[in-house]
Amino acid sequence: MAPPATDPCHAAPMADADYPASWYAATRDAAPERAPLDGRREADVAVVGGGFAGLHAARLAAMRGLSVVLVERHRIGWGASGRNGGFVGAGWAERSGALIDRLGVDAARRLYAQSQRGVAVVRDAIAALDRSDIMMGRGKLTVSRTDQGAGFADRTRALAETLGASFEPWPTERVRSVLATGRYHQALHDPASFHIHPLNLALALAGDIERRGGTVCERTDAVALERSTGWLLRTAARSGPGKAMGEIAARHVVLAGNADLGPVEPRVARAVLPVATYVAVTAPLGPALAEAVRWPGAISDTRRAGDYYRVVDGDRLLWGGRITTDTREPPRLRALMRGDILSVYPQLGDVRIDHAWPGIMGYATHRMPQVGEIAPGLWVCSAFGGHGVAQTAAGADAVVAGIAGEDDRWTQFRPFGIGWAGGAVGRLATQLVYWKLQASDWWDEKRQAQNAEALRT
Repeated sequence: MAPPATDPCHAAPMADADYPASWYAATRDAAPERAPLDGRREADVAVVGGGFAGLHAARLAAMRGLSVVLVERHRIGWGASGRNGGFVGAGWAERSGALIDRLGVDAARRLYAQSQRGVAVVRDAIAALDRSDIMMGRGKLTVSRTDQGAGFADRTRALAETLGASFEPWPTERVRSVLATGRYHQALHDPASFHIHPLNLALALAGDIERRGGTVCERTDAVALERSTGWLLRTAARSGPGKAMGEIAARHVVLAGNADLGPVEPRVARAVLPVATYVAVTAPLGPALAEAVRWPGAISDTRRAGDYYRVVDGDRLLWGGRITTDTREPPRLRALMRGDILSVYPQLGDVRIDHAWPGIMGYATHRMPQVGEIAPGLWVCSAFGGHGVAQTAAGADAVVAGIAGEDDRWTQFRPFGIGWAGGAVGRLATQLVYWKLQASDWWDEKRQAQNAEALRT
């Protein structure tokens, strides 16, 4: 059902130039372009950000009968939510072992359960929207590029039992039976994971918010936030005649952006580092791809800046990887991505890259999201650090449960806090850490290969 004609944020069909070039943008659904907010609105909940965190928060609030207005400074799903790898699975950017060491088993298990809840929110939304086409494959393999030794299976099963997780160990032989490369050894297989077309999910969520009576506005900058009897969020149009000004009086405000929240809430903006990653989609590869990748699910490796990929369109490879705090697009990006693919699957030969694009993620220095109430009625749901398709839903679920007075599960995220990310110094420090980790990963692989060669000779 289309939004009512009186909706001040409903306008004409979108133009092709509205999204950064990507395979997702080239294959996205048609959707209405929503006008900027103009004038004053009142709502139970105002949401800043039209990525997954904001969309899930707005939709879950609308499902509870709360009135909602969402504002997005570009287009729905314009940022990382519409450009990512499309993997939906449990866990967080911080590794589960580190969370157990820091918080203890019980707290880490509860956090993992909340991430599983996020997977369920996404899965249930796709089903409720009757959009099975958004689901592009099931299962995920997290592969190791070094041999994890004889105790790998026992360690994996013990960790899964500790967390209440569904993943299971795969030996090297089984991994290589579906991924034809000598680069990989053992893997974690998670049958509960799946992969999607993320931009189409974002567009579908926005439409469902409107069908439930919510308002979705695009090209609307949130420029100021004031405390009154509730909250007053002031906005300005990014483009268009008259630079329309608007304001939303709301009992609750959910901040679902990242470092771009500076004018609205500097504390959140200062706590988030923008980090770039890159994705490419090949031209059709034909039977060669089916021989190399005989797995319908998603694949990633365990390195800190590892590869992640999946088969799309039947015989194209969607490949992501590389992490840097330098958010400028590198020269010769397509050549870099092609080299990464061939380093794992040289048998693919002359791979042509049809699409390549960057995406900017929001990271907190503690590698966990910023989720919770930071002032009465002011909520944050941000910084998911490259693990956001299910995790944004998990964060939004916790925030909206708090807004509705159902429970306080958002307090699970309190131990991580909202601190300063260090600005330019923080970006440099983070980049140095990544370089160190990448060097360590490279050396581990090289040393193991040298040891294997020595044994053969």
